[in-house]
Amino acid sequence: MANQMSKSFCFFALMALFFAVQFIQIDGDECTKIVGNCEVADCTDQCNSFAEGRANVLKASCSFLNLCTCTFDRPPPITIPTPTCDIGLGVCGNACNYDCCQEKCQSRYSKTSLGRCRKIFNRDICLCTYAP
Repeated sequence: MANQMSKSFCFFALMALFFAVQFIQIDGDECTKIVGNCEVADCTDQCNSFAEGRANVLKASCSFLNLCTCTFDRPPPITIPTPTCDIGLGVCGNACNYDCCQEKCQSRYSKTSLGRCRKIFNRDICLCTYAP
């Protein structure tokens, strides 16, 4: 019986740890910014330049429409005094307009986020701006 209880305890402890780690990753203070076009310059260099050495670059990616999207450990200094972050949530057009973009943004982030269609680096994208 003690062995059964020990296995159950370990299972629940592992599950609690798993969900705690997931919660920390979702609600961390990471901040993303679209800072450039990957066709023009190296994305890692663009992220480091944008951070100005006052934010740590956690990731540099060109996976969203070949736009350089940087993930920082906090909002970069260029966004101060109003620290905001942004991320692309798809292409804007007939299938997804302003209302669709706003809905996508609010469902992914908090109700204080703002989704809007913007032309960024010659691409019409749904840009979601949120507070970290």
